[in-house]
Amino acid sequence: MALVLGALLPLAFAPYSIWPLAIIIPALLISLIQSSLSQRTVFHAGFAFGLGYFGFGVYWIYHSLHDFGMASPLVAGGITGLLIIVLALFPALIFTFWYYSKQRLGEISLWLLPLYWFSMEWIKGWFATGLPWLSLGYSQTGSPLSGFAPLVGVYGIGALCMLMAVALFQLLRDKRYSLLAVLLVIPLAGWLLQQLEWTQAQQKSLQVTMVQGNIPQEIKWRYDQRQNIFNTYWRETSQHWDSDLIVWPETALPGQSEEIEQSVLRPMQETALEHDTTLITGLVVSESEHNRYYNSAVMLGFERRYYHKRHLVLFGEYYPMRWMLDLFDDLISIPYSDLTAGPREQALMQVDGSRLGVSICFEDVFSRDILLALPEANFLVNLSNDAWFGNSTAPHQHLQIAQMRAQETERVMMRSTNTGVSAFIDHKGSVIEQSDQFKTQSITASVQGRVGVTPFYYFAKIQGILAVFILGVILLLCLICSRKSGEK
Repeated sequence: MALVLGALLPLAFAPYSIWPLAIIIPALLISLIQSSLSQRTVFHAGFAFGLGYFGFGVYWIYHSLHDFGMASPLVAGGITGLLIIVLALFPALIFTFWYYSKQRLGEISLWLLPLYWFSMEWIKGWFATGLPWLSLGYSQTGSPLSGFAPLVGVYGIGALCMLMAVALFQLLRDKRYSLLAVLLVIPLAGWLLQQLEWTQAQQKSLQVTMVQGNIPQEIKWRYDQRQNIFNTYWRETSQHWDSDLIVWPETALPGQSEEIEQSVLRPMQETALEHDTTLITGLVVSESEHNRYYNSAVMLGFERRYYHKRHLVLFGEYYPMRWMLDLFDDLISIPYSDLTAGPREQALMQVDGSRLGVSICFEDVFSRDILLALPEANFLVNLSNDAWFGNSTAPHQHLQIAQMRAQETERVMMRSTNTGVSAFIDHKGSVIEQSDQFKTQSITASVQGRVGVTPFYYFAKIQGILAVFILGVILLLCLICSRKSGEK
């Protein structure tokens, strides 16, 4: 039953977005395991729940590795299965800690579950460079609870979902109708918070065009397709020289910067200057003399400026132990899988007086990476290539994650992708314009930058301290319970 409940939970996320399930399903899980008398049973139930949750939530990793990384079904399935098992350990540990504290504190320990959930999701966001996909709070981008995003962020919203789940469970079990107040006040408070403006709009707006090339992943890096790929983007771009900014996706330009400097990059910059506009595109910046390669964005216009991706994908863009590259090279074929991470401090790109907080691909999954550009950045720009995920739920989940970043920071997020979903997201997290998937298309919008910061900017700085403190309390309770058991 725990496995089934976990398998249903991804329906709370995009593209289904049945957000009440993020409260109802945890309440049912609590009901399922609250009477257990065995630590082993609680751990197994939490683990089974995690297997369903992440097994059905991140299944698309298999397709990325097999269909586009050319891994065999055995290798792709093994890596995907291992990742799901690791992720499933987190809810297993959460409910095991609850079991321990329940032994000592009794029923009141139930109200500690939201704190356990918050701590474990925070740890999951750092473990092995971070595995925060499907954090519970992402499911609430379209619910009243999203009003809490500028205060406590995605992990805080996940904890609020668990708080409401605990209240719902006790309401149904004990008929404590006073708990209806919790179930009503939290969404009402969230709705009221949505009406607040934590930041201020700039007076001047920018007209921005995002070009979606829709280049199939299987031909993206073929040398004989380079000119066709460039022509596709250039045809779309030539219709939008009246825009202040034109954005192409991650690695839209195939090849390395040194190879295409004279033939592509310089002519692009000259043409952008002629039309008094700025063009940003993704490409691989190479420093072959030093054997360094970066997944980068380059701004071409009145000046040239680069952003090098800081947060690389483990085993996708870098290997923690270099010798493993040769081991996996025969099993998985991922272009540029030994990249160099960009420096933490990088100058922001500027367009017509507005500063851009640029991120690449899954960097927008991490609040801490996006916040590095604040408070200076007036806009957020994310270049991505979700072609790796095919026709799965992942591109929709990724768009929902970008919406949460916009809500946390109260910044317009402009998301340019290769095959979709490209989108303009306003500072409240609502999609104001989006592309169709798997279609060569351009979308244009007039957007306003923002100045100032939300309370989350400051809360994010103490999230780690808070999580470590909660963990310390949990470990202390475990120690007390162990000693108590030993005395018996």
